Amino acid sequence: MYQDLMRLDDDPKVRVKAILGSLDKRKSPDEMEGPLRELLENIDPFELDRAEEELIDDGVTLDDIKHICDAHSRAITEVTEAQENFLELPGHPIYTLMEEHLNILRFVEGLRASARAIREDDGDMGDNTTLSEFGPFMKESQKHFQREEDVLFPLLERHRMMRAPAALWSEHDVLRSKEKEISQLIAKRGSMRSEDFAPAFECRVAQLLSLLNAHFYKENHELFPMAIKSLDAHEWNDAKKQFDEIGCGGPVPRHGTVGFTSAEVPTSQIVEEISMPTGNLTSEELEMIMDRLPMDLTYVDKDDKVRFFTTSPDRIFGRTPAVIGRKVQDCHPQKSVHVVQQILDDFKAGKRDQAEFWIDMGGKTVYIRYLALKDKQGKYQGVLEVTQDITRPRELQGERRLLGEK
Repeated sequence: MYQDLMRLDDDPKVRVKAILGSLDKRKSPDEMEGPLRELLENIDPFELDRAEEELIDDGVTLDDIKHICDAHSRAITEVTEAQENFLELPGHPIYTLMEEHLNILRFVEGLRASARAIREDDGDMGDNTTLSEFGPFMKESQKHFQREEDVLFPLLERHRMMRAPAALWSEHDVLRSKEKEISQLIAKRGSMRSEDFAPAFECRVAQLLSLLNAHFYKENHELFPMAIKSLDAHEWNDAKKQFDEIGCGGPVPRHGTVGFTSAEVPTSQIVEEISMPTGNLTSEELEMIMDRLPMDLTYVDKDDKVRFFTTSPDRIFGRTPAVIGRKVQDCHPQKSVHVVQQILDDFKAGKRDQAEFWIDMGGKTVYIRYLALKDKQGKYQGVLEVTQDITRPRELQGERRLLGEK
């Protein structure tokens, strides 16, 4: 019977509804898990997540969604525990990423236990430490995803591996969205009835755990072996340095150097003095000025490749050296690539010479401008991205003509 249902439809929503309709709801969740795991084997949890709201609108309950996610999580965990072969090189970037996978999963599994306890105790739970720690932990864990997006993915793209990084980056966006939903639910807990909060919270956490298990499995068993096979010793040493600059994605032990040996990369010949119409600067002076500007600059050339960025300590959007030479379209999540492409197309066609945006980010007002660069003949030569925190300037009133206290 289950094989017939597997052939029923390729649409995850239709298949899941058929699966749930075939199950005996009188059985316990553990008894239902076997058939669920067998039938869900070929459904990607991220495809299922996209159909989630439609499923709920169609009558699928939060408990049904939770059972599905729990079944998938346990199946993936068992496979991972049976097959995982950790790279025995503490300090290697892949070793560190896999350690971070474990730490993130342990934390969310703890949150899952808290969610179950809240529901079973009808909201009367003495220790809600995990709930209060969720926001700070997830904020810190973003460094894990940043390491992949800003360092590992660009290195793989240099080896013409484009599809896997793009797909996994899209999954990062889904995970961030799910984490945001949980954070918002925790924030509203005080104003919600226990009977409303408990099932919704338990379902969302089960979904997040299922998605994390599926995503990390893909990375451990597909992306990371691909990276180990493709990148050389120098690239791994370079990745290690950039990982350390970003910082740990959670409470992961800091290790020493990777321990690889490779020839030192020859540095480009330094130009001692740069002559410009308004004066001359040494390369050291120019670097000092650029890094002290109260704004972030990024230069993208006429071929859409990132060529340069400033490294202010207060930089708003992080950059790593791995982005140099990378297509600017690949430096953005899939959901915003069309906006970037529209700006580039308009600049190249001469339809506009600048585009501006402003956003609220962590209590700051961030002003972003894209400026078309043209040579003396008016020919397009690239884009300058200028990003500035304008929170303080927007607050200024009146005048201050004398030096005073801050």
